[in-house]
Amino acid sequence: MKKYDIRARKLTRKYQYAGKSDLVHDNLANDPIYQLFASVIIFSDIFEVKLADGSRLRSSFALRKDTRQILSLVFDYSMGQELVQSVVEHIDSQELLALFHSDQGKQYGAKLTVKMLLEKGFTASMSRAGTPTDNPFAERFVGLFKHAVARRRAYTTLGEFLEAAEHWTNFYNNRRPHSGIGNIPPNTYAVMNGIKVIPYLVV
Repeated sequence: MKKYDIRARKLTRKYQYAGKSDLVHDNLANDPIYQLFASVIIFSDIFEVKLADGSRLRSSFALRKDTRQILSLVFDYSMGQELVQSVVEHIDSQELLALFHSDQGKQYGAKLTVKMLLEKGFTASMSRAGTPTDNPFAERFVGLFKHAVARRRAYTTLGEFLEAAEHWTNFYNNRRPHSGIGNIPPNTYAVMNGIKVIPYLVV
């Protein structure tokens, strides 16, 4: 190879997510056919928040695509499957074609999580590995929440943080204008379109 001035191509390691689920679902939320016919698409993710004392809280949530409503928001110190299952538990059952989209985290591929989704009428969908752009609505919400709540100030107690998170989440659903739905709040958009309003969320 030296003789002809050819260099060996460096092999790049395939992306490996440490917490990847053994059970991976197809990426249906970005499929044009499912986008056209799905009655509801819900996006979900897990993120971390650090308190002033150094403790780390994990959160999971569910966001409805068409209304931008936050359906459920849960916090815990653990990042286990119970975190996601608590979110799913608080979502209303769906009778028509509905998608529940997440990344490939093992919490979303857990047998009980999948069972709960099926019982509520959801078809599971997952982003491609290492592709956060496949879950844009969830990523945007995480960014908004961290900017408006998590990074706003230092929280010295868990109760202090949860109070701020609860206040902002309900402000988001009821009063914050959203450009993606005509610069009106999610619950206002829901009322205008005959969709169920999300009541006050307790986090």
